[in-house]
Amino acid sequence: MAEQNVIASMLDDLSKEQPIQTALCIGQNLAQYDNNQSIQWYYFNVTEFLNLPFTQRYDLGLVLLDSPELLDISDNQKSQMLVKLRDLMAKRIVVVSQLHDEKLLRSLGFTQLIDKTQHDSNFALWQFNILTYKHVPDWFNSKFWANPENWNKFRW
Repeated sequence: MAEQNVIASMLDDLSKEQPIQTALCIGQNLAQYDNNQSIQWYYFNVTEFLNLPFTQRYDLGLVLLDSPELLDISDNQKSQMLVKLRDLMAKRIVVVSQLHDEKLLRSLGFTQLIDKTQHDSNFALWQFNILTYKHVPDWFNSKFWANPENWNKFRW
């Protein structure tokens, strides 16, 4: 399980990057780790979350896959939960997982925050931020698209 000071410092760092007013948590209720109580927390178990209708988009989604509640769920349920959280419910997601979940998280577009080779514990920290998910390539601008001044000059 993640320690209180690690979670508190992570929340402080994330709120410095982008303000966090609402947060959704799956696996463990983390409201007690918010030092300044500035975040409105919503806690759900897996079944409640998968049946939850889309009513609002949260600033942060935290999933603790290493919590006792989530250790026994199937990979299919993990995938459904993370995809719903990523696509609908949260702008930014942080996942604390075990090392065997690496393939699933990487395939869903998550990036690893803590290198698993730097510690002996069976956990990894992952994130998904839609703002940094894909960098816009150079060719993706109007300069390389239809250029009317070149019509009838070049043949492709």
